[in-house]
Amino acid sequence: MTGSERADARPESTARDAAAFGDDASGERALVVRGQAGDRQAFGQLYQRHVDAVYAYIALRVRDSALADDLTQDVFVSAWRSLAGFQWQGSLAPWLMRIAHNRIANHWRTQGRRPEQVSLPSGDDPDDPRPEFADAEPPSDDASLGLGSADLSRAMERLTDLQRQVIALRFGAGLSLAETADMLQRTQNAVKNLQHNALANLRRHLPSERAL
Repeated sequence: MTGSERADARPESTARDAAAFGDDASGERALVVRGQAGDRQAFGQLYQRHVDAVYAYIALRVRDSALADDLTQDVFVSAWRSLAGFQWQGSLAPWLMRIAHNRIANHWRTQGRRPEQVSLPSGDDPDDPRPEFADAEPPSDDASLGLGSADLSRAMERLTDLQRQVIALRFGAGLSLAETADMLQRTQNAVKNLQHNALANLRRHLPSERAL
């Protein structure tokens, strides 16, 4: 399913139910509980809430839109099958991103390629040990980063794997600094520094009119 098809797939009943529940965490938790009880419509609403973020995260990692579409669907198939075991911790997003990360690694293994490895040492990132660097918040929408563009795809190749993951989690998936740090098992200062270095590298390699 393409990005436009994902946007068009939302049924009227889903829109009504989403409005009834609201967009807060308690509403999402209610949808999760319903989904865990086997309510496919509730899971459909969770899909609509998170599909664009999951796709953006995967697209930034694999830099192939068709592959990203396929892997995104795989993520939600896996999420539906394992939702009963999910333990609520404030948001469904970090759990979905872990599934997406594992699905990407599994894909490369089945293709006979070495999966991308993530170093998870403790402490701050050695590339930039400035813990005082102010955190830059992600933009409000994907368009401001130009997700999926050829220019961005080429620029992302200049980043380390860990920098790409931080960009994908913060800007693609929209995870908070704390959620990103928890997923990567690094300090929040390390994530700040990785994000700072990654954005600086992207600015150097993107055309001036597209610079972040």
